[in-house]
Amino acid sequence: MTHFKDGKLSRRGLLQAGTALAAVPLVGLGAPQVMAQTQPRKATKVLDFETYADVAKAEQEGALVFYCHENEAGTAAIMEGFHKDFPRINTSYVRAQTGALYNKIVSERSAGRFDVDILQLSDIAPALDFQKKEGYAVYVGPESDAYKADYKSNPQGSFFWTGTTFAGIAYNNKRVSEAEAPKTWKDVLNPKWKGTISCKISSSGVQYVAWYMLRQLYGPGYWKEYAKLTPKAFDSRVQLYDRLAKGDDKVCSLAEYAGYSLYKEKTQDITMVMPPDGLPATPCVLGAVNKAPHPEAAKLFMDWAMSKRGQAWYQNHPNLIYGSVRSDAPPMKTGAKLSDFKLLFPTDYDDYAKMRDTFTKEWNGMLGL
Repeated sequence: MTHFKDGKLSRRGLLQAGTALAAVPLVGLGAPQVMAQTQPRKATKVLDFETYADVAKAEQEGALVFYCHENEAGTAAIMEGFHKDFPRINTSYVRAQTGALYNKIVSERSAGRFDVDILQLSDIAPALDFQKKEGYAVYVGPESDAYKADYKSNPQGSFFWTGTTFAGIAYNNKRVSEAEAPKTWKDVLNPKWKGTISCKISSSGVQYVAWYMLRQLYGPGYWKEYAKLTPKAFDSRVQLYDRLAKGDDKVCSLAEYAGYSLYKEKTQDITMVMPPDGLPATPCVLGAVNKAPHPEAAKLFMDWAMSKRGQAWYQNHPNLIYGSVRSDAPPMKTGAKLSDFKLLFPTDYDDYAKMRDTFTKEWNGMLGL
């Protein structure tokens, strides 16, 4: 498998990648590829879902290349689920935080390289930018009607929300008592957490949405106070929870529910707090890429990911636990549904997209980059 880390992109490069987000134009692409046929094939039932893909051709293509924001274990898990169902299609992937990953694919395509079939991002702002750049193929599969318009690109066919990730606060209950633990987002700003609190780097989609939403709730002064705590920032939620479990940090200010669901099975030393003001949330946005080298495999993956089968995999795999927005979605592995949580999504995505550079500059400045 292909991995975008360790020697290929430095940690400093990951931290600074968001500064160039969407800065490189996509050249020479023309109109987006329409992956559905002029006279669409009749939908084929495969396993327990339907697809317009030619499954035999997809298997002849024999490969699927996936770019994903998820951590190593999560990205591998997505590919594991698809390959398990379609063993004749070999899978490979590149993983990095959304900002770095998006800059990578834009740079590659500007240089005339078209190596990827499917792109998954944890931030809708670059997804909208990629759509404007006509980077997505247009494919409306037979599973699309199971999703409300709010959870699909406009016009539909470029991308959809394959799930939702959201974050609260977590603390090590061996180092922090319940009485002194933060209960609200403002409690995070207590000077007693200085040097013992963690967050994610600026190329993280969920960190950006947390910055944006809490800034809206409490004003820009919130993050100036947060910076005084000298937080430690990391690429992956695995790093955040590993450090918290070991007691290296007392508090994590970006504790993703999916990560907590995994770690609570490993240790009782971590407690998660759901602040009453709500939990910053971001969609995981999935789309087939224009000029994909394996177009039939790409269509098949899109339909698999949209189907009940694929959504069950995304919701229940311990390294994923994505909340599904599919209309008939069952509860997650934890027994909870998205409707059980107060989630904070941006309401003005134009403003949200415009604020990305401000966030990156402030966040990297806070981290001394």
